[in-house]
Amino acid sequence: VNPEVVVLGGGIMAQGEYLHPRIEKAMKSHLIPIIADNITLKVAHYQNDAGMIGAYYHFCERQKSKMQGEYI
Repeated sequence: VNPEVVVLGGGIMAQGEYLHPRIEKAMKSHLIPIIADNITLKVAHYQNDAGMIGAYYHFCERQKSKMQGEYI
């Protein structure tokens, strides 16, 4: 596996400023250099709220379908 980007999320990533450099350092020490040098590490934008936002989006889409007479 050779990912271009690793995205980290969840509640713990609220401490992204603290964790980001430490995780990058660990990646560089445990991965083959050519792989480690080509991976971008990012913190998920919505962090721990992503699941709640996804559930809200799903709810809104179902409501929209019901208003149009479609039932999922």
